[in-house]
Amino acid sequence: MQTPSQPRAIYYIVAIQIWEYFSFYGMRALLILYLTHQLSFDDSHAIGLFSAYASLVYVTPILGGWIADRLLGNRVAVIAGALLMTLGHIVLGLESDSATSLYLALAIIICGYGLFKSNISCLLGELYDANDSRRDGGFSLLYAAGNIGSIAAPIVCGLAAQWYGWHVGFALAGIGMFIGLMVFLSGHHHFRHTRGVNRPALRSKRFVLPVWGWLLVMLCVAPVFFTILLERDWAGYLLAAVCLFAAQMVARIMIASPEHRRALWQIVLLMLTGTLFWVLAQQGGSSISLFIDHFVNRQWLQFTVPTALFQSVNAVAVMSAGVVLAWLVRPGAGGSSALRVWLKFAFGLALMGAGFMLLALNARQGQIHGHASMSLMVAGLALMGFAELFIDPVAMAQITRLNMPGVTGVLTGIYMLATGAVANWLAGVVAQRTTESQISETAVAAYGHFFSQMGEWTLGCVAVMIIVLAGRKLLGNGVPGLAEAGEE
Repeated sequence: MQTPSQPRAIYYIVAIQIWEYFSFYGMRALLILYLTHQLSFDDSHAIGLFSAYASLVYVTPILGGWIADRLLGNRVAVIAGALLMTLGHIVLGLESDSATSLYLALAIIICGYGLFKSNISCLLGELYDANDSRRDGGFSLLYAAGNIGSIAAPIVCGLAAQWYGWHVGFALAGIGMFIGLMVFLSGHHHFRHTRGVNRPALRSKRFVLPVWGWLLVMLCVAPVFFTILLERDWAGYLLAAVCLFAAQMVARIMIASPEHRRALWQIVLLMLTGTLFWVLAQQGGSSISLFIDHFVNRQWLQFTVPTALFQSVNAVAVMSAGVVLAWLVRPGAGGSSALRVWLKFAFGLALMGAGFMLLALNARQGQIHGHASMSLMVAGLALMGFAELFIDPVAMAQITRLNMPGVTGVLTGIYMLATGAVANWLAGVVAQRTTESQISETAVAAYGHFFSQMGEWTLGCVAVMIIVLAGRKLLGNGVPGLAEAGEE
């Protein structure tokens, strides 16, 4: 998974990323099925809680990025986040069907994810100089390698949940995160040149307590706060407030750094396009998973394939293509780097649209034959998984290339907010269109119409992007906002 030209520290970053993917996607594959089967939530309630959790998971990286930039450094923040995620998955794995226990476990995972997710990408970015040509390959490699965990997790956790119970599947996700943390810690000597803890800032006093004391207070209060948000279904209100705050932060950064303004506009445009992509992609954990559970014929030989195992399909597609793409992104590639960024985004959206059209065809087959095809389902999910390689790795490489000390972690967190929190919340709103009071012929028709609309809108957006890019290229105007950060 690593070429000799890459820094040796990438081994340990890739290792913890693999196990983080294992823990997160193992739990994600089970969650909505656990809510509908074990806790007897109806589809609408289950989608609402799933999207609230998934959106809150991506709210916290803004604060996690700020804490890493100002206080802990990326490496320590990653370690703290991994510990919290391990604890949250273990709580989820306890033998209890209490909704309060579920909310608390999800809240702890939300806090851990905030410290981990944006800062693991920033830690990787610290391994390269600003103009290092290996950077894009490193990010594609990390993204593809992490999917080893997301391939294995739904299979291992899904089968464990089917054979031994839901809580065994959840506990395995926590054990995986702990293994990843131990591997990461074993390579500490390779990270000596990265930013460490800001001890003077932690010892300084703010409102009576030292800053480290306030961090401990926050660690105790935050899980309770997020538990209340999940119980009361208030995630949308917090998300709106955080989005306003994030917009104000971006505006302040632009005002303070006029020399980087074009590059910052690039990030804003990538955020908006990435949000559209992830509204579609996050249907995999909610509406698509429920469609598979309700309508797909999952019989293979004498075995019923658990619904959770289908979550591995898009990860297999990412893994299969990722190493090839990392090899193709090599020094000396010709053409406009700004144009390449947008063409990659357009291609990713085109693949996503094609995947939804396949799902729409499959839903229509379900109407005709009484059940949908497993092979068409796999083909559609594979296209969607392949599409991911043209979105996040490209955007993350562009953000960490900005070379703006003190704000990289915050910008990464804001990207996570847009493409994670906002996209997941919107994905839940969109997925509610598929829910009905009972499983019926009308319901499968609703899924077919829903998938068809998603595919048509996405392919329409791709057509608009290509027309705009072609027009500006012919007029010689380039691509606005991309010139500075797009240079390699």
